[in-house]
Amino acid sequence: MSNLQIEALNNLGCFYENVDEWRQAIHHHGQARELAQSIDYAEGQLNAVLNLGRVNVDHGDPLQAAEQLHEALRLATSLERPKSRRDAHQHLARLYKQAGQLALALEHFEAFHAEEQELFSTERDKTTRTLMMQFDVERAQTQTRAEREQREHAETLQARAEQQVRERTADLEQAQMEVVGRLAMAAEFRDDVTGEHTRRVGIGAALIAESLGLSREFTETIQIAARLHDVGKIGIPDAILLKAGKLSVAEFEEMKRHTLIGARLLSGGKSEVLNMARQIALTHHERWDGNGYPHGLTGPEIPLVGRIVALADVFDALLHKRPYKSAWEKAEALAELARQRGRHFDPELTDAALLVFGSGRYEAALLNEQPASPPTPPSRHTEVAHWELEAMRLQYEQTLESRTRELETARYQAEVQVEQFRQAAFTDVLTGLHNRRAFETDLLVFAEQARQDERPLGVISIDLDDLKHINDSGGHASGDALIVSVARQLQRHFEPGGRVYRMGGDEYAVLLWTDPELVAATLASEIGRLETELACQGHQTSLSVGYAHWPRDTDQPEELLRLSDDRMYAHKRRRKRALPLPALTPG
Repeated sequence: MSNLQIEALNNLGCFYENVDEWRQAIHHHGQARELAQSIDYAEGQLNAVLNLGRVNVDHGDPLQAAEQLHEALRLATSLERPKSRRDAHQHLARLYKQAGQLALALEHFEAFHAEEQELFSTERDKTTRTLMMQFDVERAQTQTRAEREQREHAETLQARAEQQVRERTADLEQAQMEVVGRLAMAAEFRDDVTGEHTRRVGIGAALIAESLGLSREFTETIQIAARLHDVGKIGIPDAILLKAGKLSVAEFEEMKRHTLIGARLLSGGKSEVLNMARQIALTHHERWDGNGYPHGLTGPEIPLVGRIVALADVFDALLHKRPYKSAWEKAEALAELARQRGRHFDPELTDAALLVFGSGRYEAALLNEQPASPPTPPSRHTEVAHWELEAMRLQYEQTLESRTRELETARYQAEVQVEQFRQAAFTDVLTGLHNRRAFETDLLVFAEQARQDERPLGVISIDLDDLKHINDSGGHASGDALIVSVARQLQRHFEPGGRVYRMGGDEYAVLLWTDPELVAATLASEIGRLETELACQGHQTSLSVGYAHWPRDTDQPEELLRLSDDRMYAHKRRRKRALPLPALTPG
């Protein structure tokens, strides 16, 4: 309350000064002085005696004015109040000038001028610092916005390119499916009057897969892929394919090639359907006992899809007339499957097939599933000549090859573009290092690998101590040169056993996965050598460093960056206080 009273008395004194009631002014300033002295309030006493001295210079006793102003000068000096000290010198200069003591007046005027200049310089420096801080904040905000916009733009372009890849891949797959499907139809019409064999095999294979509890996706895929099991027959001459009697050894060897031809026609596909169809075409004539073709695979060596389709293919072939055989009764076909259990066919799959084909589910599925509409097959009276089918095969192969080449080129270009956008999103433009976004992604990946392999992981945080000073004194070109130099030196010191990242501004990070404990033990000396090398290149700077280790420092590898940052900033504070530096790692 006394402080408020002193301030109120000084304000009243100033009021009376303004209305030329200088005696009242002296009275109230005097009361403020006495009250301030009684409670030992130096700040209030300074204001009061400075006001008294000012009033007495113009309206009162010059001797009292001199005494009061010198007291104000002493208080202002002890309290470090440069503005009050300046005002005291100004009023003393006026006082001595009025008294004709020009030497003293000049002395105080020069002191006043010096104080004025010092205050001006201080205010100017303060204003400059404030403006520089505002500029740095605005520049950082601008850089952040630019980086965010660049990242968003890169993500948009990457998403667009990935969509193009998906669309072109779908086009490629569709073209391949259409051409290969037509080839399968053309091949099937040559030894199947209805062309329905492939459809029935697809349905039979799907029912076996379903009975085994395989996924719906797998079941639907095999139903489509199985229809291409004999696509390679397009390359077998009619004389062999349509021969009514038993094939000779040479003819049978030629017939066996249809598995390899089919696999070649279906190779290079990017879709799951085409990849599965290639496996089926190649392996559906392999036998459980190893006596099949083309590679003589045994038991589980034969892919599951080949084993399933083998059962569906043989069962349907037994039930229907072919040039080399008459149709069998269903009971005879089922009995043949049972006889071949463990010989031709997988025993477990044979049991499943017997249940499917013997229960009526197969016939019901054939009735419920609408067949595709293939090109109208020729009747036996207008059978397509061999040369026409050969021409069709060549035409389809050329179409497939041309379309595949075109779409593969487009796909490759789109994938290159996607990779370029991905690199832009994860790369620092100035240094070429990986950026913070890449670090966050890599940390998750390497943390998971470290957990699985039970091996340690380390993170080093590094900060340039003098970048702002270098930017201010030498320009941003000098600062950029230093940033690039530090990046190169860090790469030389820590890669390939780790990876260096620029986290933004003057901060770097190193992710260590090879001997992080050894690196930690020598980290201080490594940083010292790095600073020496930078100095040899003309960069006088120092580095603040922090290190964190998993699993010693934390049970969560994702916490490594936060821990290493905390230790780096603690290191920086110790350097600023010029204290002896402890080890950069705890313990």
